[in-house]
Amino acid sequence: MIRKRQRSLGEHVEGDLEILPLMNLFVVLIPMLLISAVFVHLTVIRMNLPSDDASATPPQRERLELSVSITDEAWVVKGRRLPDQTIERLTETAPEELRTVLAAVKQGHPEEEDVVIVSEPTTRYDDIIEVMDASRESGLPNISLSGS
Repeated sequence: MIRKRQRSLGEHVEGDLEILPLMNLFVVLIPMLLISAVFVHLTVIRMNLPSDDASATPPQRERLELSVSITDEAWVVKGRRLPDQTIERLTETAPEELRTVLAAVKQGHPEEEDVVIVSEPTTRYDDIIEVMDASRESGLPNISLSGS
């Protein structure tokens, strides 16, 4: 008797797997995902990172060592043989003032292309990018980051 039940169970299991509804789902789902995908344009900001190599030869000319310090209230532009210039960040014209100061430094030192951005650990990413953009627009394309 047990054998008869096993045989009849095997006979009822036979049949084809219906995959047509699953294929229909993929036919609809894949185009919808492709249409709704967001295509992001990535840009690259070239930066010079400090070298760990102790044997690096220092440059022959005396460097200006231009830096822009980012604080919560102001940007401070410093450099060797330059007076420190503080720009209040809370005003509407602050980004333009920073560009003007950096352009004046570039005009006075046309061979200079380096600037170091000194930020605090709590500095927002947007603030760093704003200083980078101002530096590049003023003719200082070589940007390095430093933490305080």
